[in-house]
Amino acid sequence: MQPYHRCELFMSNRDGTFREIGGQAHCDISSFVKGVTSADYDNDGWVDIYISSIDGANRLLRNKGNAGNEIVFEDATEQAGLSKFRGNTFPTWFWDYNNDGWMDIFACDNPVGNPLAMFAAAEKLGIDAGNPDKIFLFENNRNGTFTNKARELGLNKTAFAMGSNFGDINNDGFLDMYLGTGNPNYRSVIPNKMFMNLNGEKFADITTAARVGHLQKGHGVSFADLDNDGDQDIHIEMGGAFPGDAYPNALFLNPNEGLNNWICIQLEGTESNRSAIGTRIIVKCTDEGIKRIICRDVNSGGSFGTSPMRREIGLGKANQIDEIEIRWHGSGKTQVFKNIPANQFIKITEGNPTIAPVKLRTINWILPDKLCVPTL
Repeated sequence: MQPYHRCELFMSNRDGTFREIGGQAHCDISSFVKGVTSADYDNDGWVDIYISSIDGANRLLRNKGNAGNEIVFEDATEQAGLSKFRGNTFPTWFWDYNNDGWMDIFACDNPVGNPLAMFAAAEKLGIDAGNPDKIFLFENNRNGTFTNKARELGLNKTAFAMGSNFGDINNDGFLDMYLGTGNPNYRSVIPNKMFMNLNGEKFADITTAARVGHLQKGHGVSFADLDNDGDQDIHIEMGGAFPGDAYPNALFLNPNEGLNNWICIQLEGTESNRSAIGTRIIVKCTDEGIKRIICRDVNSGGSFGTSPMRREIGLGKANQIDEIEIRWHGSGKTQVFKNIPANQFIKITEGNPTIAPVKLRTINWILPDKLCVPTL
């Protein structure tokens, strides 16, 4: 008898109905699963799956493509070098944190039932309390394997994350993250945490400077340009498992004020799926004389939270994009557009050689005391 209900995979019949093929596809994992994410980690054109479990049995499932009439996966956890890492993880996502064109994996420990706030206190005091790995950042080695770079990147921190997500808060072209700390135990209450990505080489804890360190349990997190001013804002759902956890949600408006440039791209698939999920966007630009490549996948962001499918991409100081390459997932087609001005909203439709500008109204928020009143 299995201790948990097995994972299921529902494939679209393309008529509004679905068929369940988890067992047939070899992805019917039995585990205490808390997070799941998907992306093409080996760049073979097939979207793979990573499963985060609070019992430590995380799995990387490689998509082998069509075998007969259905998709088939293989367990690549050991082959990828991930089987030795057994944290009780909750949130997870694929992202390209260093813009090298290969998807990396994030997962964060959430030791439910273990009141470990003492580790957070020891961390602040610079004391080694023997806390095991808390945050995992598995860098893609571009050969089917991964290396945990959390310590080298400054992410060996206590987080107890539950609702978490990522985005580019300063439009420098590198993805940052905000972690909602959601451990139910009151003795594990620590502030929600924000980490800024420093050129894909290090992460800095900017929780205090950004004024986002609520001492309440954080759950669903969204990064999005809510006021259409070119920078990403953050919404987090607050509250936890007990009546005493009740707390208002938080909306953090980004005061970036045009320090860096940006582009917002809405994709629409025709042969590919309409939302362009899984499509790769490669932006090439010149930032203060330096040639840069910025890579993004179209997805909904981190687990236990969601973000818009449109890609809101920071460009640093580049005021023009040299080239945008769109690798459509599903059809396998590639489109290239050149010399696109920065700081605009655009739409690209699969197969259409013309970029369509999108006109959106900016919301100017007036903030008297605690009341947020939008004016158009």
